[in-house]
Amino acid sequence: MKIDVATFQTVWLITFLCSALITTALSRMFAQVSAFRFWAVGFYLLATATACFALHKIWPSDLLLLATATLALQSRILIWTGTRDLFGASAPWRAGLVVTAVFCVLYAGVLAWNAPLAVRATLLALFFAPCRAATLYEVYRRRRPQLGAARMLVAVGSGIATLNAIVPLVLVLLDRSNMTLLYGNPRTTSALYAVVFAGDLLLTIGLIVLALHHLIVERDMLATLDRGALERLAESREMRGLHESRTPRGDVLGHDTSTQRQTLPGPV
Repeated sequence: MKIDVATFQTVWLITFLCSALITTALSRMFAQVSAFRFWAVGFYLLATATACFALHKIWPSDLLLLATATLALQSRILIWTGTRDLFGASAPWRAGLVVTAVFCVLYAGVLAWNAPLAVRATLLALFFAPCRAATLYEVYRRRRPQLGAARMLVAVGSGIATLNAIVPLVLVLLDRSNMTLLYGNPRTTSALYAVVFAGDLLLTIGLIVLALHHLIVERDMLATLDRGALERLAESREMRGLHESRTPRGDVLGHDTSTQRQTLPGPV
């Protein structure tokens, strides 16, 4: 199956925009889950990066390529940051900004000096592969059987995305004339583009399902704790009531009990 470049990029843009809108709506519905906000911003950046790459076909400019790569990297970092935040870990988004700034400077230098494709592909793999693998690691190391299906979706999507990050370097090293993921021309590698799209789609769906499932599990845990606390409170009140009912009536009214009524020594 052959995929037209414009059609493919349009579908990709619509997918990321829909993902951004869905996560934005979920962030309003579940304000306590800040991961949705990180993911929404990340998906908006991915959609913007796709638009910049599509615009590069009309107006060839290194600035658009630089914007595409920089926005795409920052979006991947935000996706990883949101995944960490979902599981209660720290969200190092400031460090992500520093990494993105370093990449922007290096990639701008590579484009300005018209470096060989091997250098450009190496730089992309060096920055993108760890960021995508970090999401895979963050989800995979969570030993939570309740999130099995959702974790599997995210793991598969992140795995495909991680492998896709090194595909440009592999194509360059194989000396392919059609550098698919560097130029966006799927004339002879349409299946490769389908795999890329499938990986991002699985990752998007998996993240949303993972967050919702995680929220449900946490609510069930809190409900269980609340029920346990109420049961213990009811048992405590019942025991107190039984203890009070067994207390002698005279003691309750303040009268002398049998232990208090003792014979005084000597004649009265």
